[in-house]
Amino acid sequence: MSATILDIADLKISNQQKQLLHLPKLQIKQGDIHSLIGESGSGKSLTLLASIGLLPQKLFSSGSIQLFGENSDRHDKKNWEKLRGKRISMVFQEPMSALNPLMTCGKQLLECVNIHEQLTKNEAQSKAEKALSAAGIEDPLRMMGSFPHQISGGQRQRVMIAMACINKPDLVLADEPTTALDTITASKVLQTLVDNCKQNNSALLLVSHDIEKVAKFSEYIHVLRHGKLLSQGGIKTVLGPNKHPYVQELLDAKPSNNTPLKMGTVPRLSVSNLNKSFNKNGKNFKALQNINFELNTGETLAIIGFSGSGKTTLAKILTGIEKRDQGTVLLDGIELPAKAPTGIQMVFQDPYSSLNINQTCSTCLEEVLTIVGGLNKNKAREQSAALLKKVGLHGFEAKYPHQMSGGQRQRLCIARALCTQPKVLILDESVAALDPLVKKQILQLLKKIQQENGMVYLFVTHELDVAESIANKYLMIAKGQMVYMGPSMSSDELKKSYFQQLYK
Repeated sequence: MSATILDIADLKISNQQKQLLHLPKLQIKQGDIHSLIGESGSGKSLTLLASIGLLPQKLFSSGSIQLFGENSDRHDKKNWEKLRGKRISMVFQEPMSALNPLMTCGKQLLECVNIHEQLTKNEAQSKAEKALSAAGIEDPLRMMGSFPHQISGGQRQRVMIAMACINKPDLVLADEPTTALDTITASKVLQTLVDNCKQNNSALLLVSHDIEKVAKFSEYIHVLRHGKLLSQGGIKTVLGPNKHPYVQELLDAKPSNNTPLKMGTVPRLSVSNLNKSFNKNGKNFKALQNINFELNTGETLAIIGFSGSGKTTLAKILTGIEKRDQGTVLLDGIELPAKAPTGIQMVFQDPYSSLNINQTCSTCLEEVLTIVGGLNKNKAREQSAALLKKVGLHGFEAKYPHQMSGGQRQRLCIARALCTQPKVLILDESVAALDPLVKKQILQLLKKIQQENGMVYLFVTHELDVAESIANKYLMIAKGQMVYMGPSMSSDELKKSYFQQLYK
């Protein structure tokens, strides 16, 4: 019989106002692959934090958490330091806030090795490069010398996965580990995690809002909603004919097909011969080469490509965050300034690092509405409350970013971008972190806003169903080059016609 790695019984977590989570039972044995499913704020991340001894001190917990046969309450700081990274590890949802911005990715990986093992410099280097390669990094040596801000969001997440798996722990806790990855890479990374765990006879607990994605890899599923356990058991039990109604709701929550939009005939955004290069470790890296497209009012362009293809670099150039080397960008026929502000708003991929942790939701929006919008305090307060309600954050006026889930933080970023009523809105994987139900609502909201004011959207995404549901044009990029620019197509046509070119 396999040994029990994690045994949770009657776990209750609450703050001063209310109970946040009640998990009656969760038992994980050696080699088991479990998934914890639920929408934003359901208690998934709280379960992981409690399991690894990182629950915030302001929260109160009761019940029992047995880790490797011992009550976790008995572990002091030194014991946890020995366990974390060696016997139990975690992949956090937002890699930019979890990685040290002052250290290269290689140094952070080597630190994980050197704390727990006595290896030579060459042995540790080799182990780190192998871990990066196993996590889907094509050039491990270059990644070892890169800082977190020099790589894409998907690449940062893969570095986090490499750090979690490098010491072959008994239990890996993965909090939305593939949110920032394209569909095919996500499947490969999940398969790598599962294969590593099976090979090492270790356990894996995956947290996700995408029940279909993790169901392909899991043996057991636990479904949470509003802090309560609704369903748990084997795959056939949870997804079988007698499934819980909420499980069926999650399965039916795919974005709906695109509906015709009212589009103008006057060009709003025009990009011609755009080029951008970076110098990395003495080598010239071409991030974008000869990018061209034109969008009229009311149009939506889905920018599709695998992690590191140059999608985010393009978005940063259009908002003035990065300077273009060559090319022309026109907004309503006027040359776009090379520096911010350019008049184009952007919703970033990583919400936590783009928000001010010292501002409440209301203050965050009111600041934009008063400084940029010119509203007085009372009008700004009314407008901020209305925007929060629009994106599903009614009652969150006094909350800070650290008090919100990843999906809730991203909704706040969307509301903030809408404060200035921009003519062009760039959404960089802006719905990737949202659960299916909220994702569908946000996409519907964006369509409604576009119908009202003819705003142009640049939707950076790796999710083909999202692209199909909202875009009328596709720009596909592979290694900084245009693979396709033209009318949208079904995800099946896209996979058949162009994915081979993306892989070249």
